[in-house]
Amino acid sequence: MFRTPGRAAAAALCALAPLSAQDIPITERTLPNGMRVLMVERHDEPSISCGWVARVGSADERPGITGIAHLFEHMMFKGTKVIGTRDAKRDAELNALQDRTMAGIRTELDTLRERLRRGEIADINDPKVRSPRHLQLLAELDRLVQEQRGLIVKDELDKVYKQAGATGLNANTTSDRTFYHIDVPANKLELWAWLEADRLRNAVFREFYSERDVVLEERRMRVEATPTGKVQETFSALIWQAHPYSWPVIGWPSD
Repeated sequence: MFRTPGRAAAAALCALAPLSAQDIPITERTLPNGMRVLMVERHDEPSISCGWVARVGSADERPGITGIAHLFEHMMFKGTKVIGTRDAKRDAELNALQDRTMAGIRTELDTLRERLRRGEIADINDPKVRSPRHLQLLAELDRLVQEQRGLIVKDELDKVYKQAGATGLNANTTSDRTFYHIDVPANKLELWAWLEADRLRNAVFREFYSERDVVLEERRMRVEATPTGKVQETFSALIWQAHPYSWPVIGWPSD
């Protein structure tokens, strides 16, 4: 999920407005690793709203890698060395093999782009213009992806949380921040701390290439298929010009 700077600011102001007149007892601690922890005790509530914020967003990107912060948010739900897979060792091997295969595919695509520039072909996505090596690499990538899917425990992080009674696992990316949040039962705070520490320390970006396609589809639904999506993008690019706010949080498709 992503928000524009204006919407994020409005949401923050709305959230703060009713609290400004209240005396909220906030306890603040700084962990040895530098993370600031803010706590508000409410003993009449059966659940705890937990979350953490990373001070990174689309404004930290550059042309050529726009949308990477939002894609990273998606990948943080793919599991760790112990969450999301039945065989961590083979899973890591398959990730490495997929990266190596994709490097070869990118080389083939660069060749096709050069042929397109010279007018030798009309469409780089036409299967007929692909070399035998290109076709072989695509088949190998598909084989690796299918093997990895057999090892993946789909959405295991969400399942673990739900089994513990937690709700609302989600995240969103803005121009300057990325938020990860969930509501957990009051007696499951330690579980939340363990699971979040695990994915902060040991995140595994499995299904990277298929998830990239998911983000592209999200962009089509939220931007390209809406009446005002492209207008808003063009307006932001015009207003902010050279500033990092000029590109959308979800990124440009070409990147």
